[in-house]
Amino acid sequence: MTVSRDPAAREAVLAALEGALRAPSEHNTQPWRWTLLPDRLELAVDPHRRLPFTDERGEGALLACGAALHHLRIGLAVRGWTPLVRLDREGPPQRRVAEVGWEPADTVPDDARRHAAAIERRRTDRRRFGADPVDPAVLDELARVARAFDGAVHVVAGRARRTVVEAMRDAALLQLERPGYAAELQRWTHRYVGGADGLPHGVRLSEPHLYDDLVLRWFPGGGLDQPHGGSDHEDASTLLVLSAHGHDTASVVRAGEAMSAVLLEVTAHDLAATPVTQVLEVDETRERVSEVAGGHPVVVLRVGRPVPEAPPPPRTPRRDLASVLIDRSAAPDEQAAR
Repeated sequence: MTVSRDPAAREAVLAALEGALRAPSEHNTQPWRWTLLPDRLELAVDPHRRLPFTDERGEGALLACGAALHHLRIGLAVRGWTPLVRLDREGPPQRRVAEVGWEPADTVPDDARRHAAAIERRRTDRRRFGADPVDPAVLDELARVARAFDGAVHVVAGRARRTVVEAMRDAALLQLERPGYAAELQRWTHRYVGGADGLPHGVRLSEPHLYDDLVLRWFPGGGLDQPHGGSDHEDASTLLVLSAHGHDTASVVRAGEAMSAVLLEVTAHDLAATPVTQVLEVDETRERVSEVAGGHPVVVLRVGRPVPEAPPPPRTPRRDLASVLIDRSAAPDEQAAR
């Protein structure tokens, strides 16, 4: 079904791409680049938006592209189209990682409806969470939606949690010694006023945050205050590790889809989440997480209940569609006439 011949298909694809702009990415770099052809979309990593000192292996960019791909799937599904996705198994990250076709669908999956409603509400929340723990049945649902994309969710508690938390602390110290890291962090947390990417003042906490045993990456100079009510030791968040099926490009992109599904499922249950990748960006600490979680860990997720009556954190900005899309969808005869 070509978008050059079918206005309804073109409208659905462009609307789905608009929704994909809301996908999460490390430091809100938005490292995706789409190309619209007459019969398909191609997705690639934008090499200019990688984080070479933070994300040396490039997996963070692949995760973000996977999240954008999942958001696109949802947008197509709720508009009556079945996405036809093919992932590239190998190859440099700056090359194409996926292509997506589409065909009319008879039904809309329940997960797609629920997740579509959550896309605009989802936020990364770095603030303190509430004192009530997450229902185990909800954790089972998070594992279910991840499995649909070959992702494995591990709840880390007890000794495993201590191992992961200690690794997080060590990673924060080791990464500060990495040349170029501090400058890169400064670049993406101090964008120009009115910018469409990075982490603006309003989404960064105003002071360092310690939640019982858990220390998160510190983004200095923020203006977001902790919610009223509760205290640090009352944060009852659950720590999860999401692992990919393998180490290859396609497996990590697929894990990005699983991450997106988990974060949207969290939002659908009126919970909050903080994706954490710092501990996986240092070889030594990543190996320690792998030993307790198994598989190939790609992201740690802090999931909990928001403090009652706390307003949602501000939305992070996004680039517009024209900034991420190359439109080559004209039919060959139309191209020849130009």
